[in-house]
Amino acid sequence: MNNKALRVGIIGAGMAGQAHAFGFRNAMMVRGSEPVDLELVCIADPNLQLAESVARRFGFQQATADIDELINSDVDIISVALPNFLHAQVLPKVLASGKHLFAEKPIGRTPQEATSLAQLAQGSDAVTGVGFSFRRLPGLAAVAAAVSEGLIGTAHTVRAWYNADYAANLDGALTWRYSQEESGGGALLDIGAHALDAVEFVAGHISEVHNAMLNTVIKQRPLAAAGAVGHGGAVTGQLGEVTNDDVALLTLGLENGVLGHVQLSRIAQGVPNSLGVELFGDAGSITFDSIRGGEFQIFKADADGVYNGPRTVYTGPSHPYFNDVAAMPGAGVGTGYAEAFVAEIQEFVRCVRDAEPMSTDFETAARMMNVVGAAFESHQRKESVAVKGLVAHS
Repeated sequence: MNNKALRVGIIGAGMAGQAHAFGFRNAMMVRGSEPVDLELVCIADPNLQLAESVARRFGFQQATADIDELINSDVDIISVALPNFLHAQVLPKVLASGKHLFAEKPIGRTPQEATSLAQLAQGSDAVTGVGFSFRRLPGLAAVAAAVSEGLIGTAHTVRAWYNADYAANLDGALTWRYSQEESGGGALLDIGAHALDAVEFVAGHISEVHNAMLNTVIKQRPLAAAGAVGHGGAVTGQLGEVTNDDVALLTLGLENGVLGHVQLSRIAQGVPNSLGVELFGDAGSITFDSIRGGEFQIFKADADGVYNGPRTVYTGPSHPYFNDVAAMPGAGVGTGYAEAFVAEIQEFVRCVRDAEPMSTDFETAARMMNVVGAAFESHQRKESVAVKGLVAHS
């Protein structure tokens, strides 16, 4: 084992970049394994003032407005969290540098961009991972394990959702997230990426989009002011067109015969951030909702019919990731969205240390983009569309 500290740089100082910085800041608190020493070196963002603020907040040594300067520096790890339309420009440069790369989802705006990047990653000797953070919530990871172990028997139906209200405000700024060209998709991609990944993580690979309905409810928004950051950024007095979806409803077919339904909304008044998944099998059912991330519900049909019913399980040290991220190693203390970012960075860093591939790699992200592409095609053609580029799994 090389005890040299791994030097870390982050490209992108917006909300996702700050979440990555939080993850790296706390990644060394992992219990029960050989620690990895991280040196937090640099935050890069064209908005230098923002980069400097984020560097100070999370303990990085410096900031720069020059992304290429960071890519060409002597850091060992680069984490990229930029607007979707910049990934296809920046990620190839990082891959060419040979540095270990952790990228926020999605890697590109289309299946073609994602596939191209995945092919570049396959040719790299570095570890390349993608941030599907919800997989690292102990509750959702426990649900995936329970299904795999057959606790609900053979699954036949899965329902997933991601409801959020970040776009519910009519006066919210028209940022890149509301442009189909710049984002690659509205609710379907921005939050749908996580819900679709949760379906694949828990229930199996999606093979077909039977039906997809997309709707833009808020059709105009005020233009963002120069330098505006985040959902609550400053606006101008002018309006612009929203060109992607606020709401999406999908019906899916999985490789293993499971039928699925996915509901997505970025304008869900009263629901700030809820990703959930519910599976029904021939011997029970199981449910998880991130808004109550420290628990999940399971029902087993073989119990006494008089007193049987769904029971709540509170996450604790016996569940995945819990011991590595919880402030106290005891059931019921709770873990949430912040800890999920810590857990995914810990997993990535462990993979770098051990020279092993990450479970959510560029191929995972490209497969998810193929499902999104099939959904767009199904919506446009009003018919069922097979997911292209399926990867065979044993």
